[in-house]
Amino acid sequence: MDDLPREVATEERPAASLSGRYVLVVVTEWKGSVPLQGFQVLDRDGRVVFSPGERFDARHTTYFLWDEMDRVWVYSGDEGTLFWEYDQGTATWERRVYAGSGVPAPGFLKRVRPRWHRY
Repeated sequence: MDDLPREVATEERPAASLSGRYVLVVVTEWKGSVPLQGFQVLDRDGRVVFSPGERFDARHTTYFLWDEMDRVWVYSGDEGTLFWEYDQGTATWERRVYAGSGVPAPGFLKRVRPRWHRY
């Protein structure tokens, strides 16, 4: 998609969170001939504040994006939809599974993958 909204990050274009506190960067690495993608969350000064070890097969449709609550969302055609949110109490980024979470999906995911993002 050439006209991705600003909250969607790509390998070529990082995305600032809507609050401006963070920047989402997509990273790609190779496992043999298979491209794997992951992400990092940077602070305003460019320091990595979070980098999960999880990687997603880039041969499948994959999106990395922010929502209005500064949560990082990943849609993977292979693995489903996940999101990470910062927990003030534990000072860590917590991984959540969208299905059954009760958390509304970002509008972008509802538009591009409506079958999988109904709420």
